Amino acid sequence: MKIIMNAWYVAAWPHEVASGAILSRTVCNLPMVFFRDGDGQPAALEDRCPHRQMPLSLGIPEKDHTIRCAYHGMQFDGTGRCVEIPGQDHIPDGARVPTYPCVERHGYVWVWPGATDRADPALIPDIFERNDHPEWSAVGGTIHLRANYAMLADNLIDTTHETYVHAGSLGDDNIQANPIQVTGDDQHVHVTRWILDHDAAPLWREALNQDGNVDRWQLIEFRPPASTVLDVGVAPAGTGAQEGHRSHGAEGCNLNFGTPETEHTTWYFWSFARRFRRDEPGYDEVLQRKFADVFAQDSGAIEGAYSVMRRNPGRPVVNLRNDAGTIRARRLVEAMAEAEEAGTRPAADHG
Repeated sequence: MKIIMNAWYVAAWPHEVASGAILSRTVCNLPMVFFRDGDGQPAALEDRCPHRQMPLSLGIPEKDHTIRCAYHGMQFDGTGRCVEIPGQDHIPDGARVPTYPCVERHGYVWVWPGATDRADPALIPDIFERNDHPEWSAVGGTIHLRANYAMLADNLIDTTHETYVHAGSLGDDNIQANPIQVTGDDQHVHVTRWILDHDAAPLWREALNQDGNVDRWQLIEFRPPASTVLDVGVAPAGTGAQEGHRSHGAEGCNLNFGTPETEHTTWYFWSFARRFRRDEPGYDEVLQRKFADVFAQDSGAIEGAYSVMRRNPGRPVVNLRNDAGTIRARRLVEAMAEAEEAGTRPAADHG
């Protein structure tokens, strides 16, 4: 799948872009360096000094919230402007570093690699707000995935793999027996599955912390190019979860973003937010470990499939009934890529 440039991508967790520190990360084939400016806001620059092309990520974070190149000492602020050159007072007009729009929102640091004049923060998906919402508790992590970013959405939208990939945690033999419903438009794909009156999968039985059959829901929303959020959970069977009454159950939200590093590698940012067992000491750590294991299993499956795809490019595949959501999602991303390619897409305003 082609990389979309005119979009917001998750670049980092806020704690990774700490005050007085430098983070190097490649996004959409663009090496970037992230740090905090004088106002405490995240800034993103091209990871390259314009003098002798030394990576700025090897530089020195200064107390005035600038970066000093570790080669000849040129100093740059969060706008990419050179503010000091050791040994000379005159700063040439070209002594600037390309910049990328960068915003902190919903518990992530976002970056826009495309045309700067199109980087409207209002386009950042609000479906991620539960990542740092006061009524939810969240754990999360990052996985460096050796696969194209579209493979991640494939995995997350079609949850039938849980029976086999996540046996012993989320896996449930009832998943395949309950069909999905797929709806959407030119900006969204919604996939809905309800599994009613059944014995809970191990992880959900522990989350609910009580015995008896449950009603389970998987309400998935995909937004191109790379956002996939799953409202998930279980409630005691017959307590009205399907009608929206879920306070009796364990209500969770799995938030996922697949940021292309290159065409063949992805930064997978995952989190799991919940409104159950929030005040129980140590439960965050328990869920952190459990879901880290779950998403590591996903990564192994995705990378295995992608390695075969690269070995057999263009080889036809068979689609199944439960692929309806993933097929629709891929079409949205393809349409987005075609529209970007057909337009007069200018390069980003990089100084």
